[in-house]
Amino acid sequence: MAAPVEPLLKPFETSAPPAAYERLDATLAAFMAERVPVESDAELRRRERVLGELKRVFQDWVQSVCRAKGLSDELAAEAGGRLYTSGSYRLGVHEPGADIDSVCVAPNHCTRTEFFDTLKAALLAHPQVENLRSVETAVVPIMTFDFDDVNIDLLFAHLPLNAIPAHLDIDEDAVLQGVDEATEKSLNGPRVTNLIYKLVAHNYPSFLAVLRVARVWAKKRGIYSNKMGYFGGVNFNILVALVCQLFPKATPSYLLCKFFHIFAKWDWPSPAILCRPVDHGYGFDVWGKHADQLRGRMAYANLRNNLMPIVTPAYPAMNSAANVNPWSYAVLQSEFERGSEICQAVVERHAALASDVDPSVARELWAPLVETTDFFDKYDAYLAVNILGDGDEGAFESFKGFLGSRLRKLVERLGYLPLKAIHLFPKEYDRATTPGLAAHESCYFLGLKEDRARMEGENFVLTQTWMQFWQEDVAKYRDLDDDLDVRLEHLAWEGLPDFVLGEDADAVAAARDVGAARRAVRHCREAEEALNDVEDAPNAALQALEKAEKADEAEGTLKRPRDDDDAAAGASRPKTESGATVSPYISLHDVTDDLPRLGAVLPAWHPLATTSRVPRAKKVVVELVDA
Repeated sequence: MAAPVEPLLKPFETSAPPAAYERLDATLAAFMAERVPVESDAELRRRERVLGELKRVFQDWVQSVCRAKGLSDELAAEAGGRLYTSGSYRLGVHEPGADIDSVCVAPNHCTRTEFFDTLKAALLAHPQVENLRSVETAVVPIMTFDFDDVNIDLLFAHLPLNAIPAHLDIDEDAVLQGVDEATEKSLNGPRVTNLIYKLVAHNYPSFLAVLRVARVWAKKRGIYSNKMGYFGGVNFNILVALVCQLFPKATPSYLLCKFFHIFAKWDWPSPAILCRPVDHGYGFDVWGKHADQLRGRMAYANLRNNLMPIVTPAYPAMNSAANVNPWSYAVLQSEFERGSEICQAVVERHAALASDVDPSVARELWAPLVETTDFFDKYDAYLAVNILGDGDEGAFESFKGFLGSRLRKLVERLGYLPLKAIHLFPKEYDRATTPGLAAHESCYFLGLKEDRARMEGENFVLTQTWMQFWQEDVAKYRDLDDDLDVRLEHLAWEGLPDFVLGEDADAVAAARDVGAARRAVRHCREAEEALNDVEDAPNAALQALEKAEKADEAEGTLKRPRDDDDAAAGASRPKTESGATVSPYISLHDVTDDLPRLGAVLPAWHPLATTSRVPRAKKVVVELVDA
């Protein structure tokens, strides 16, 4: 039995919330019933059947591997094998259509190579398994597939045991003795999930209600994606659990308001942490074992990956939000502040209503919280990253997944240009901005805002930044060939494709009318602020990095991460044709009026330069455009 874990922070309030929140709870419950759906009982039973069948396939595979290695039928049967779940499914969030994070725990007779060989073959042969993809070279190797239309993310853990006992407690830290890093990270999911549950068990209904709302809010507002530099499931699990610890008797509406109020004002990079990290000496890195990390004081090289540390509670503690960069930081901070303001307005407006108001009427007070993001009318300049494939669909899907995980690196490289905002929208669209570019298409969008105070000249060549992204990030894809391509396109707001605005003509027309009105208000506000010399709020993450960099430089201890060195070597100073450093309010185009693409900016020595389907004597030009 795992030892009990004590919370690191003491509660702020141990009393029950004010009585007014009891009525507000009813409005939140009515709102959730309409806007925060949960799966039906039939769907839940189907998921249970899928997990039962997956467990059977896995345990049959374990026995077959053991028999192939000379074990008797009796020993093969005793080898066992366990299937654990984690994340939202384990916590009971039960969003319709959500995937199930799971991990197979196998004895030492079974290897990871065999997992991706013979077990993968057994799953491919199963009549209910479709769309199986595997990423064997990832830090955490994974198979993902649809099992009877239920999406499964399957990891593999290999323990140094001859048999996996039915009573195995993976919450015990000793289970990690002698395992490799991939096994440790695979077991991290269910271990963290189980510990979070134990830490919030005293008020689990309120925790679950707030977590459900927070997840819907994040997805609607375009900030739900860990790989894109925002927050993912485990991040929200920890943040909501922390607020639940601080207010142990809070009801759902009170806890939800505190969730937004606290993290709108949180003093990052002070960590969001549930319990004190421990190091058992098993050879794994432990976040927070140095006191300066817990105090939010870090050197420049360390701070870059710890702008918003959200620390997992299970050993070995790690920062689950290491992908946050200064630009996603600004987006996240803005959304938490917006959520805090809306929650405050809900409390005030509800207090003004009659005490006997029907909760089904008052529930609409919460609606602004989960309004769809205004990303597509928030900026005047957008970049579309079109991902294309003309060959096998499976190869395209793998490339698309890889490139999606690298887009935050493109954001970081663009960050060396004088821009005030770089906003990567994490939603993938299953088409390109220009139809018919390839047999298989998808695209992502970025919104940009210029820093006019740092602008010089009229245009600059963006080829250098794009080429660096290609050489240092895209080219790492081991199966890259001429059938796979990426094209970059600049779009003004007026040129955004209809498919990002609505599903039919009426919805698109309404979205453009609303967007035009919002943009007119924003332009008037920006013009007034310019006349009054009102400056935008500074990016707190960039300020913290600059402060840490200067402090380290003064002490002679400055160290830069490799990616920073690469960028500092060139991308930090994009030039105009006259040599001036510039920042654009941009229109991006190719000088031959064709969409720019990787093939257009490959260095001559690159092997793909000889097979690209477009001429290579091109350059990508960025020029200023008046609003």
